[in-house]
Amino acid sequence: MQSKTKFANRKKIPAKEAIEKIDEICIDKIGEEYRVKIDNDDGGSLLNVLFEEKCPDLAKELIQNPFYGWRRVLTIVPEGYLAVFYPLNKDD
Repeated sequence: MQSKTKFANRKKIPAKEAIEKIDEICIDKIGEEYRVKIDNDDGGSLLNVLFEEKCPDLAKELIQNPFYGWRRVLTIVPEGYLAVFYPLNKDD
């Protein structure tokens, strides 16, 4: 009998499309400072959504795991971390 896996054999949408969908959700419905990046671990590629200080409850509801075939991780970082390490305007 073949074992069922949670993420294998799921169809993934392209990463750029998945990030755009997360952007829409975060901007239109959540309204908190965030960044989205593609990360990997021993299990493969995943979408990492970073929030400062705490993870909004809406994020857990609206950005489900899996997210369009992608493993999704919600990461909480200290205040100011996103501006320093992932600035929106890289020219600054």
